[in-house]
Amino acid sequence: MSQVVNKRPLNPDDISKIVCYGNLEVSPDGNYLTYVRQSIKDDEYVTNIHLVELDTGRDIQLTNSGKDRSPKWSPDGQKIAFVSDRMSHSQIWIIDIHGGEAICAKTKEKVESEPVWSPDGRRIFFLSQTFAKPDDWIPYPGCPDGDKDRALEQVKRRLSPDEPHKTPPEKKPNDIKVITRLLYRRDGIGYYGDTRTHIFYMDLKENINPDEELETFRVTQGDFDYGLPCISPCGSYLVTSALCQEDADYHTKSDLWLVDLEEKQSYLLYESEGPAYQPKWSFDGEYIGFLGHNNARGVSTKTDLYLLPVSPFIHSLKEGAAPQPLREEDAINVTKGTDLEAGAFISSDVTFGYGSSLCWDGSVLYFSAVDCGTPYVYRVDPALAQVEETTEPEVVSGSSEKAMSAFHIKQGVLALRWSNPVQPENLYVTWLTEDKEKRLTFDNDEFMSQIQVGKYDKFQYSAGDGQQIDGWVIYPAQDGQKDSPMVTLIHGGPHGVYGSAFMFKAQMFAGRGYYVSYFNPRGSISYGQEFSACIDGDWGNKDYSDIMDGVNTVVANHPIDKRNMFVHGWSYGGYMTTWIVTQTNAFKAACAGAPVSNLYTDYGCTDIIWADEHEYGGKPWENRHLYLDRSPVSHVANVETPILLLHGENDYRCRITHSEEFYQSLRRLGKTAVFVRYPNEYHGFKRPLHRIDLNNRILAWFEHYRNQV
Repeated sequence: MSQVVNKRPLNPDDISKIVCYGNLEVSPDGNYLTYVRQSIKDDEYVTNIHLVELDTGRDIQLTNSGKDRSPKWSPDGQKIAFVSDRMSHSQIWIIDIHGGEAICAKTKEKVESEPVWSPDGRRIFFLSQTFAKPDDWIPYPGCPDGDKDRALEQVKRRLSPDEPHKTPPEKKPNDIKVITRLLYRRDGIGYYGDTRTHIFYMDLKENINPDEELETFRVTQGDFDYGLPCISPCGSYLVTSALCQEDADYHTKSDLWLVDLEEKQSYLLYESEGPAYQPKWSFDGEYIGFLGHNNARGVSTKTDLYLLPVSPFIHSLKEGAAPQPLREEDAINVTKGTDLEAGAFISSDVTFGYGSSLCWDGSVLYFSAVDCGTPYVYRVDPALAQVEETTEPEVVSGSSEKAMSAFHIKQGVLALRWSNPVQPENLYVTWLTEDKEKRLTFDNDEFMSQIQVGKYDKFQYSAGDGQQIDGWVIYPAQDGQKDSPMVTLIHGGPHGVYGSAFMFKAQMFAGRGYYVSYFNPRGSISYGQEFSACIDGDWGNKDYSDIMDGVNTVVANHPIDKRNMFVHGWSYGGYMTTWIVTQTNAFKAACAGAPVSNLYTDYGCTDIIWADEHEYGGKPWENRHLYLDRSPVSHVANVETPILLLHGENDYRCRITHSEEFYQSLRRLGKTAVFVRYPNEYHGFKRPLHRIDLNNRILAWFEHYRNQV
């Protein structure tokens, strides 16, 4: 007789029981896969590197420090370089796949990127912070005497926190922050200070002594920031993304730069009208694939995939000429004229890392893209310059039934990470030449077998003006539910996108008898340029009505108790939640996470000022009425819905002042509101305890009002 398993709902603390996978990379010969396995233990993330023999499926744990990430295969496939925080600051370690302990390639620099091997395996490149200002630099004209010493001492503490130059215990460090740049802090990072991100490399010795510091060399120069490099197949050049001009903070663009590693010279390779990033060199050295756009619709411009013929430029350099930088008309825009959002993924809300969106395999470039809420892997042959699906839809999330969130390919072996609304993310491998697939990870199966999950449907509905909108509904996990409550979730962005991914919050509510609905209203990516950009300068209009039309569609087609409907969103979803409660009393209770409630004040305190200037409809002093009219706090007197506000105290994207303003205004009016602050958290929460508490509070808030008559 088979044993009956008594299933239960997902609980908020179950987030610590789900294992996540990321940083996947297929070996050069296509026989192995490395990945990082992340679990949670004692309120800490544990990340170790695993190796899978693809033919047998045997999984081998390579590291056990619990602080390892970003494994990268050496070109000969014999070693793996990775980054670890097992010492005082991040360093690159190297391990032989045939056995033995990992060895630290010790450097004085803190490693702040994945390792990048040279094609001959003799060098490893990486990004690190450094002080790149000229010798005669001073913090600002008119600064007091000794201010440069203050700044340099802060730089030393930032770059080498474990060195003996730290401030003596009897003297407190000077922690005064002096701001002179327009862009001076970044969410998830904090204040920049006076350092910049540059490219370094180390020459690898035959036998590395972990007790000796390896000599490193800085490749890039100037008071600028550089992106992760890609090395040419011949090993003589690298390409990187940067904007090397003094007023870089005033532009939403980046160019591609070519560095001659032998001559130590940098050249502007591609002058872009918008961002250009993630450059990847083809194996024959003829092309560089990269992501970007031309800023035609500002930050709302659809991201495309480009192929840049680079060999003529390099040939001119070798001939002693000074070639002019290439421009958009010199590149092949592979995704032009399509609705594809190149480089995008759709991931679960329980995930680890994303990885690259581009990968060459032989003469073919593979890339991720989302089309109408469904992520695919595509490929392009530069000789044909046309997009083709790499595999049958079911293999690479080619249907609406699943969501791909990472991939890598070598030798026709395609590794994928995907989930669906009832199953957390797992790793799979597909042999393209054999049309054969194998699942590789199973850690969550036993746990999920104990959990009640709700079935789901994807559907389309017509907005008030006839625009077709995609939506999803997850059913209560218990069959036969009538007059059920419903939670509506709203994605961030606004240029985010939902898909058929596993969403912990959604299943947490479904297990307790809720319907869960979510939609891709106008503003979402992957439905074409106009669909995404039409809400610029018009927040709270079509996006709001699209969401409410979706809610009404679900209510009309399912046994929803209209007296027990709830709404929750984060970031832009938090904005929309606070906007909704000022416009309608349709929801019994609401929860806004990291919202923007005042567009006018947000302009002066966000870390993405240019995005906001475009999204909100210009400069606030030139368009004051629109800024204030579309700010939820301007309409706070209309609120009758009890609202829970959740915010990280170190959020530099949507400052905590937005929750403070909305909360204080509500309380001044005698409205029902609760405000929860999370110390040391940025826009996206990191600490497991805080993530658990967040879900626990949302659930308890809605359950409380669900049970009120």
